[in-house]
Amino acid sequence: MGIEISGHDSIGRVSIDGELTVHTIADIKTGLALAVLEHEETEIDLGGVEEMDTAGLQLMLMAKRCSGKTVRFVNHSEAVLRLLDLSNLGSTLGDPLLIAKHGNT
Repeated sequence: MGIEISGHDSIGRVSIDGELTVHTIADIKTGLALAVLEHEETEIDLGGVEEMDTAGLQLMLMAKRCSGKTVRFVNHSEAVLRLLDLSNLGSTLGDPLLIAKHGNT
């Protein structure tokens, strides 16, 4: 589990990898909140998320709704897409979801 925060000017970037679950959420929540508060816009990369539960989903919703700033989720991993599909919250979060193709086409 890890969170990496970077940014310049008014745009922050956060990358989360590993688990985004009830077991790791406390460690991630503080760093994510600080990144969102420090920047006018924050891009959160979810490509490294290997496992996610409803605690992770709740954190996504909190970041999107409570900050009053622009928060975008990008590079959704399969684990994130699976939970967004099950919860029917993909459109609620308001970010474009791109589903990567696997195998040959």
